[in-house]
Amino acid sequence: MFNARYAGLKIAVSCSAMRELMHECKSIDDVVDILEHGRDAPRRRKRGTLERWLDKGDKTFNAVIVKDHDACSGTDCWVLIHLGKFGRK
Repeated sequence: MFNARYAGLKIAVSCSAMRELMHECKSIDDVVDILEHGRDAPRRRKRGTLERWLDKGDKTFNAVIVKDHDACSGTDCWVLIHLGKFGRK
């Protein structure tokens, strides 16, 4: 769980994203699964921000990560800023 990585960079979780993870009963490993096996979202985000969607049943899960710099370790990392789900028709 603490060594979750995507595209070679460690994934940190923001406070609000941690609440969303707990609400959806998901773990950081589920986020990695969304990022690796999902598709790019049709909407545009700022440079350095990545949004991926993964369909499961009649729901679509989305994860939004931002590239950032971790001052404590002195390395670049991804920060999960949003995890959500919505229904498909």
